[in-house]
Amino acid sequence: MKLITSKEELIQNIDRLNGYLDNKLAPSYTFTLELIRRGICFVALQDKNEMRFYPSRFVGYKNNTMNDHLANEQRDGRETTPQISSIISGGQPPQVDNHLERQYVKYCTSLGFAASAKGAFGVERKYWLLSV
Repeated sequence: MKLITSKEELIQNIDRLNGYLDNKLAPSYTFTLELIRRGICFVALQDKNEMRFYPSRFVGYKNNTMNDHLANEQRDGRETTPQISSIISGGQPPQVDNHLERQYVKYCTSLGFAASAKGAFGVERKYWLLSV
């Protein structure tokens, strides 16, 4: 799959995940919850009264969908993370951020599950804060 090349393409993927969450239809809803539960690097975005979090391994691929993501055996945050960094933070990688971590835990609770102490593979979660 091709990597995103613009903020607009990133937003398109964010909108797709929001649609999956808002519609609450299986299997896309449970797929999205699992992405959020297992993620390590997240794009954080204020949406109305809550902060929402979008896993880089999904939002970093152009025109991504649940089916495309599941079929992409080459998906890798080592590709998407630098690409997202170049688009939204001037090349700065995502950072450990205690405030965003607390917001992530709160977001997970609002989605009906408890956040693990760390991301997948025991890695500390990292964040970019996106302004739109």
